[in-house]
Amino acid sequence: MYIIIENDKFLGFSLKEEQGYKNVEITEKEHTEFIEKQSEGYTLYWNKKQLEVIKMNEFEYINDSGEIVKDAKAELKYYKDMLLTLKRDRVQLKKEIRDFEEFEEDTAEIKEQLKIKEMEIKEIENKIKELEG
Repeated sequence: MYIIIENDKFLGFSLKEEQGYKNVEITEKEHTEFIEKQSEGYTLYWNKKQLEVIKMNEFEYINDSGEIVKDAKAELKYYKDMLLTLKRDRVQLKKEIRDFEEFEEDTAEIKEQLKIKEMEIKEIENKIKELEG
């Protein structure tokens, strides 16, 4: 089994040596270990000497220079979208409280959910402020 490298970038694995590429021989056991780690969410990364298994965060990627960088724009968009969803949920909970109170139903559980939603919104707003820095 071989690791196939082109321009110091990991391309994949091959059962035979591939012409025009750097071929690094590995055992079947090593190949299986790499594939298992990849299936667990790890990234395979060629560090100019060997193949490494790294755990990247949700908004990280490997750029053309082979560096791990964070996609701040994608992360900010993700949190802004999450904030919008949480605010919609908050509005819905407030409507439910009004409706339940109108019919003199118990609103304690819904009010508790609203309290939790308010805390989540505050946390996300703080995270967005931190990202916009």
